[in-house]
Amino acid sequence: MLLLATGCSTTPTEWANRVLPESPLVPDYSIPISSSLSIPLESALAAAVVFWFVDPLGPNWEVAERRMSPTLVHLSLRKKRFATGGDGEPPQIVRRRATELAIKAGFGGYQILEYSESTESETIGARRITTALVKLTDERPARMP
Repeated sequence: MLLLATGCSTTPTEWANRVLPESPLVPDYSIPISSSLSIPLESALAAAVVFWFVDPLGPNWEVAERRMSPTLVHLSLRKKRFATGGDGEPPQIVRRRATELAIKAGFGGYQILEYSESTESETIGARRITTALVKLTDERPARMP
């Protein structure tokens, strides 16, 4: 391979000059904020991309539910990829959603039959996963003091 490459008349720099644009993709422009402060356009674009990807105002957990029977519901929670907290939220989310489902279906309470937390490996970082199997019942839960 090395012997073949030595006979080439064009260098990698010449190839790059043919493919890449002559002017920069992002123009050299600053956004004036005040008379003494301006933000470079490339910094503003980078911040917008990071904000869109991380979404700090979005919920930490996606909740998906699958009804297996009129009284049996499977809940699946996936944590967002980049979060600044929320590791202790799954039990609260499962209880809150189970209560909502019981009230909506006209049941008095619920029972959590299975509950598990795990980590799912993905290409860009791992994500926490929580699953729960909830049975809707007519029994009223004991009141907490």
